[in-house]
This record gives sequence, structure tokens and C-alpha cells, in this order.
Amino acid sequence: MVRKERDSLGEVEIPEGRLYGPETVRALSNFPYYRFMDRRIIDTLIVIKRSYVRAFTSKGKISKEIGEAIIKAADELLKNKNDLDFPLKYIQAGAGTSTNMNVNEVIANKALEMMGKALGSHDIISPHNQVNIGQSTNDTIPAAIRISAYFALKALSKNIEKAIDRFELLSNENSTKIKTGRTHIQDASAVTFGGEFKAYADELRSFLDEKDYILTRLKRLNLGGTAVGTGANLPPEVKDLVYKNINEYYKESFLPAENLMMVMQFTSDFNLLASWLSNFSAALIKISRDLRMMNSGPVAGLNEIVLPAVQPGSSIMPGKVNPSILEAVTMSALFVRGLAQTVNDASSQGEMEINVFTPIIYTALMEAFDVLTVTLTILEEKTLKGIKINSEYAYEMLLNSPGTALLLNPVIGYEKTAEIVKEAKEKNVPFLKLLRERRILTEEQIDKIFGPENMLNK
Repeated sequence: MVRKERDSLGEVEIPEGRLYGPETVRALSNFPYYRFMDRRIIDTLIVIKRSYVRAFTSKGKISKEIGEAIIKAADELLKNKNDLDFPLKYIQAGAGTSTNMNVNEVIANKALEMMGKALGSHDIISPHNQVNIGQSTNDTIPAAIRISAYFALKALSKNIEKAIDRFELLSNENSTKIKTGRTHIQDASAVTFGGEFKAYADELRSFLDEKDYILTRLKRLNLGGTAVGTGANLPPEVKDLVYKNINEYYKESFLPAENLMMVMQFTSDFNLLASWLSNFSAALIKISRDLRMMNSGPVAGLNEIVLPAVQPGSSIMPGKVNPSILEAVTMSALFVRGLAQTVNDASSQGEMEINVFTPIIYTALMEAFDVLTVTLTILEEKTLKGIKINSEYAYEMLLNSPGTALLLNPVIGYEKTAEIVKEAKEKNVPFLKLLRERRILTEEQIDKIFGPENMLNK
């Protein structure tokens, strides 16, 4: 069973029971990609259109009956989600025109349905004339991306805070446990496990500080710019009401950008966000690599920490356990860096008054948020929560490490120390053993020099 509706190109058949209209059907035929447009931007667009209709209705530009019907329809769609009515894919016509019209058509037909009118009766409620009133795809889609990304960034920040709290806890619990530091992947002077974990916590915290600036940028919307940023077809007093309605709905403080044309043309704020996501992912990669190295072994590696066993590590080697979660974290972070590059590349393609590649910018950003949300959850719950420290073993290795020999520099000089370290390497014996055999220092001097407090310069 089908029903028929018309658009500017002619008549189109629409499956019975679907609320979308002819422009959605054409987009479905033109862009048969595999992945649906993310539901979050759909809901954000519904809120935007609800806000416009409410504003125009309050100014008498839409009849009260029609305006209230559209608002009720929007509320119903936000509450009872039927994704079959929003079937478009994320690769589609530029600027997101297809998705913007899909939302317009569904809201219009939902309002008609709730009024008891026939679907497609657009002489009563039009997707263009009422639902899309005072708007253009060119301002609604970028604004919807900003709003969606704003809330996604705030949500991701909570996951970052959990990881920071876990690293802080590990730092406090292991503040006095000493291990070998490493530079160039070679033994260096001593550090504490607590110090390393605190460095990870503070690095992640720096991204939370940076995110506040990005949030202020995302709150500047280009709604009201309509087609090219000039605000054609939108009375200024209505624009103010639109923002008031949006902020009442979200309990936020979104505001129009000072230069609507600039924000419409340039997607620099999305570039900034993508770079933040990429840099954050680079930090995760470094932390994951460190933890994997410290966990390496358990016999032929560093064996300084033991990660929780989450699954068998080999189909042929019994008892082998891999750092599976950290491997997944690294893969996820690498993927996010690729998504960020997609945003950067798409952002460079703006032409004149608009960047038409916003659908892929949005999809890459939200995919990055989703991947990192899962990544941080499993990192905190399945790795950081259960880390065990091999402190005694690590301290024993430290005492035998050539990197520790630098503490001899103030006592016997750099050249003499280097001679002892070189000889110890050639004989494959710990340098402390050689130091004792040659009786260069007394046992009391050795104990004092290589005591934990002196190692950390306290």
C-alpha cells in the first residue's frame, strides 16, 4: 500500500504508514548508503523547528490552531521515537538539505495525523511554509550540529572526570612506591608509580580546562542567518524569541553569533573541537602504551604492574593473558584521530557563503564522541580499577638499574660512574655489585646514596 504526494519535481509514491514525504523518498533513492543519520541531530532539529513555530505563532504569523498542532506533533516525536520515519543516510545531498526536509515532512504529517487530517494535506500544514518557516537548511543544520556537539562534549567530560579520579586514586595509593624511570626506552633515574599516575591525571585534566573554551564557541549559533547569513525572511523580533524558546527547552544559554555570516561560512569551531578530540586521543594512546609496557612480561618484560585479566590472550599458548582493553583503547583512539582528520578536511571545503559538507562533519564528530565514551568506560572499569603494583620487584630492578647510577655523580664524578656502569654492562652484573666488589664506597655510604628518599631527591 502506498500514498501519493507531490513536490516541485512531481508526484512520488510513499509507503503506507510512513510520515515522511516526497523529498525524503527521493533522497532515499539517491543516497542508498549503509548507515543512518544519527538520531541526536534529528531530535535537535525537531526542537529547533518547535522553537520557530512557537515564536511565529506568538507573533500571529501562524494561526494558533496550526501552531499548537505542530508543537504537539514535535513533542510527540521527541517522546515516542519511530526511527522508520527518519531513514536517511549520513552521506546525502550537501548541507543536510535532505535531513532538514525529512524532519519538516515528518512533523507536518504528524501534526496532520493528530488533527485527524489526511497525510500530505499540505494546503493545511506545509513542511515548507509552516514547519520550516523563517529557516534554511543552511542555518538549522550547522546550529543543530553545534547543539548536539555541545551536549556530547559535556557528557564525554564526565567520563574523563571518572578516569582522572581513578588515576588520582592510584597516585595517592602508590605515592611512595619507587620504580625505574625511563627515557628513550632506556633506564633513567627513579620515579614513583604515584608520580606517573598523577602525570596521567593532570594531562587528562588539562583537556577539561580546554573544553570550557570550546563549549563557549559551540554555544554561538547561526540560527537566524537563513540562507546566506543575512537573515532574509526572518523578522528580528522573531529571532530573539526563537533563542528564548530553545534555551527554555534545553535550560541552556545558546546565543546568536555576532557575525552570522561568518559562522555560516566557516566551520572553524568544528575544527577546534576535532583537534581537541584528536589531541585527547593522542594522550590516551601514550597512556595506554605506557601501561602496556609496564605490564609486559610477566617473565621477559618489565612486569611492574599487573592488569586485570579480561579474557584469554592466545588460541595456542595456554595461560597467556594480553592487555586487551588497552589494545582496544589504542585502536579506538587511532580511529578517532582519523575521524578528526575527516572533519579537518571537510572543513577546508567551504565555498563562498556556506560549507556544504556539514553532514560528514557531524557524523565524524559524533562517532568520535561515541567511541571515546565507550573507550573511557572500559578503560576505567576494566583496567584502571583493578591494576596491581609489583612494587617490591620494581624496587629491586631499580637498585640494579644503570639509570640509578647517576646518584654517584656528586660523590665520585660522572667519568668514574660511567666507567663503573660500562664495566658492569660488559660483565653483565649489577653495577651495585661491582661498586661493592671494588670497595669504592662503604656499605653505609651506598645505603645512604641509594635510599628511597635520596633517589627521589627529597
